[in-house]
Amino acid sequence: MFDHDAGPSPTLEEAIAELDPLVALMSLVHLTGDRSLLDLYGPALEGTQKVVRAEFVPSTRGREVRVADEGVVAEIQARLLEMLQTNATPLLRTPDSALFQKMTRLCLGFTPAQASLELARQQAGFLVDTRVRRPRRAPPEDFKVLVIGAGMVGINAAIKLKEAGFNYTVLESRHEVGGTWSINRYPGAAVDTPSMQYSFSFDLNPSWTKYYPRGPEYLAYIKQVVERHHIADRIHFNTAMTGATWEEARKLWVVRAVQDGVEQVYEAHVVIPAVGVLNRPKKPPIENREAFKGPIVHSAEWDDSIDPDGKDVTLVGVGCTGVQIAAAIADRVKSLTIIQRQPEWIVPNAEVLASVPAIERWQMENIPYVAQWKRMQSIAPALKSAKGMLVIDPEWRAETGGVSRLNDMLCDIGRDYVRASFADRPELVEKLIPSYPYFAKRPIMDCGYFAALKKPNVRLVVGELAACEPEAVVLRDGAVIESQVLILATGFHLDFLTNFDIKGRDGKRLREAWSPYPYAYQGMLAPSFPNFFFTCGPNSLLASAHSTLGEQQVHYIVELLQTMIDENLAAAEISEAACADFNRDINALLDRTVWVNKGDAHGYYRHESGRVVLGYPRHNSLYWQELRSPVAEHFILTPREDPVEPERDRALET
Repeated sequence: MFDHDAGPSPTLEEAIAELDPLVALMSLVHLTGDRSLLDLYGPALEGTQKVVRAEFVPSTRGREVRVADEGVVAEIQARLLEMLQTNATPLLRTPDSALFQKMTRLCLGFTPAQASLELARQQAGFLVDTRVRRPRRAPPEDFKVLVIGAGMVGINAAIKLKEAGFNYTVLESRHEVGGTWSINRYPGAAVDTPSMQYSFSFDLNPSWTKYYPRGPEYLAYIKQVVERHHIADRIHFNTAMTGATWEEARKLWVVRAVQDGVEQVYEAHVVIPAVGVLNRPKKPPIENREAFKGPIVHSAEWDDSIDPDGKDVTLVGVGCTGVQIAAAIADRVKSLTIIQRQPEWIVPNAEVLASVPAIERWQMENIPYVAQWKRMQSIAPALKSAKGMLVIDPEWRAETGGVSRLNDMLCDIGRDYVRASFADRPELVEKLIPSYPYFAKRPIMDCGYFAALKKPNVRLVVGELAACEPEAVVLRDGAVIESQVLILATGFHLDFLTNFDIKGRDGKRLREAWSPYPYAYQGMLAPSFPNFFFTCGPNSLLASAHSTLGEQQVHYIVELLQTMIDENLAAAEISEAACADFNRDINALLDRTVWVNKGDAHGYYRHESGRVVLGYPRHNSLYWQELRSPVAEHFILTPREDPVEPERDRALET
C-alpha cells in the first residue's frame, strides 16, 4: 500500500494497485487497441462504478457500490503493468462513437443520452479537432479578427483561431492573462467547479493539487496554456477597449482602446468580445463613506496592502466570495462581523478543501488516458438531466406547494445540514435557512464557512449596510458595529457589454438595443451588429461549466468565420426574426424554472430589470448541438465585393 504522506513518487506497481479498476481497464483498452477486453472483464466490474455527484448537489443515498472481484482486478492490473513496463504506445487514441458509448456505459455505470455522447467525447479530451466544416479556402492574411479579453474564453478563442489559420489579435486590459483569476485575489479565492472540469478539454491538466483549485493555481494553469500554445505574442496587454463602431462602407469594425494611457485604434473585420459577465463591481450606497478611517475594499479590487490581522473586520455579503473570505480570515482577525441580507443554500462537500493525493496526480500524469477517464467520471453528473432540480413539476406543486420532488428533497437536505451544524445555536439556524427554492440562487459549497461561524470571534448579523462612522459601520436598522476594515463582497452588475460604447449598423448603440434588458441569439449574436460575435452573452450560462461553455461558443464562432471565408462573405448578421424566435422559446422554458419562480430570492441570476437573462434553461447537450454549425437561413449575409478568384480556390484545395 502506497504511503500517501511520503515524499517520494510511487512505483508503477503502487500506482496501478490503487487505480480505479474501471479506469485501469479503459487505459488497457487504449494501450492494446483490444476492445474485446470490455466484454472479457466488464461483466465482473458491473456495479463497482463510483457514484459521482454534481458539485452543488448534497450527498444523497444512492445505490450500493460493490467491491470488484479481486482476481479480475489483479489480472487487469498485471496486463496494464506489462504494457507500461514495455513503454507501449497507445494503439487506440480516439474511440469511435460506438466504442465510446460502450466504454462510457461501463466506466460510469449508465448510458448517457445520445445527445450527450458526442459532447462527452469532446469534453473528456478525446476529440481535439472538433471542426465540422472542412475549409475550402484558407483565411486570407488581410482578414483580421480582434478578440477582446485574455481570460479563459479569450485564450480559448486565440488558440482555436490560430489553429484555423486566422490573423488575430487579443486586447487585454490587464498586465497579464487570466481574466477573473488575475482580478480576484481576495483571501480564499477559489474555483467552485471541480478542477477536472474547469480546464480546457484540449489541454487537460493532470497535476491539479486541489479538487477545487485556488485562484493562484488556476491562474498558473492559464499562463501555462498560453505558453504551450505560443500565443503570447498576439496579446496586447494593458490595452482596454472603450468602444467600437461598425463602418458599413468598409464592412469592418473600428475599435477604440487605451493602451498604457494612450488612445489606440484597431480595425478588424470581426470582433469577438470575451470579457465575461461579472466585471463591474456592485457597491452599495454608503452614507458618510469618506468618514471611515480604515480601508474599504470590494473583493474584486483587493489590495494586498490591506492587513486584516488582529483587527475588527466587517464583511458585507454571504455569496460565494463572501463565504470564501470569511473562512479564510476568521482565524486572523480580532473580530469578524458578517452582514447578511439573505441566507444562501450552503452545500456540504468534502472535496472542496481536500488536496488531490500525490498518487492520484501521478496516475494521471504517467498512465495513458487516466486523466481523460477521470475527467469523464467528473463530468458524469452534467450528462444527466437537471430538469427535476430546476423545473416546476405542476402535479407536485398542486399536491405539496413545492417545486418538484428533487428540489424539495435538496431543500430538506440543506436545512438538515444547517440544523446538524448548529444544533446548539438555534438563533443561527433561523438566520441560515433560506425560504426560497433550491437553485433560485447559486448554491454555495461550504469551504469552511460554517466552521468559521462557530468561532467565538465571528458574528452573523442580518441587515443592510447604510452608513459609516470613523470607526464603525451603521446598518439600516440603526445598529452600530465597531470596525477597522470594511470588505464588500457585494457582487457585480450584469452589464453584458453595455458598459462599452458599441455602435452597430446605422449607428445603433448596443446599450440602447439592450434596454431595458439584454437579449441575443444563442447568447452570442445581436441584430444590427454584424461580425460582432460575443461570448457568454444573455441566456447562455448556468447549464455547464464556464470552460465547457467557452469551448462550445468558440467552436461556433470559428465555424461561422470559416463559412464567411468559404462563401466570400463580407458580413454575417443574425436576423431579427431568428433572434426573436430563439428568445420566445427560451422565455417560455424559463417561465417554468425556479429562476423565474424564485420566491423571495435575489441575486445576480436576474438582471436589474428583473428579467432572467443569465441562464440557459435547456440541457447543455442541446446547446452543444445547436452550436455545431451556423444555420444560414438565420442570418443576413452580405457577399464580398471582391470575391476570391476561382484559380486561388483550386490552388488552396490541393
